[in-house]
Amino acid sequence: SLETTRGKKISKERVTLVVCSNATGSHKIPCTMIGKAARPACIVGRTWPIPYFCQKNAWMDVSICWKWFNEVFYPAVKQKTGLPVLLLLDNAPGHFEAFERNLVKVVFFPPNCTSWKQPCDMGIIAALKKRYKYLYLSDILSYYSLDETTKKCLKESSLLCKRGAAGVEYGKPAHLLDAAKYVELAWE
Repeated sequence: SLETTRGKKISKERVTLVVCSNATGSHKIPCTMIGKAARPACIVGRTWPIPYFCQKNAWMDVSICWKWFNEVFYPAVKQKTGLPVLLLLDNAPGHFEAFERNLVKVVFFPPNCTSWKQPCDMGIIAALKKRYKYLYLSDILSYYSLDETTKKCLKESSLLCKRGAAGVEYGKPAHLLDAAKYVELAWE
């Protein structure tokens, strides 16, 4: 007979990251996180280290794509250069149409070729994920190397935090703010 294991469910909370850089990697646009919550509990009284947008499925859609372009990409590019810029995007359904505005031209890769032509799919995203996981696991291990008195103090402090606001620093699972911090550090 099969027995079922009782316990906590594994979190299926997901986010989308928007990763963008120039061809040489010398100018990285800030990574942008797309999550479900409009105002996650973990950020009350704190600030986000990276741009954050909310969408009910945590996906890139046309309105989020426009917000990213206008609030993150365009200002970062204009701060760096006044020269013409070409933004290459994959042809996902959540993106806007190709256009040209103020020396920025947006074009799309042809269908079914982004995995072998798009630079971010050639190892940049994989490297970002590996660095992110390294930073996260390092913090988890740091917590477990603390003495019992410090752990007890952190546990008591975590009880004072709003539900969902105590993260890795308290020995709890990572929340969105932790994830944003790790993404920012990994991207740097």
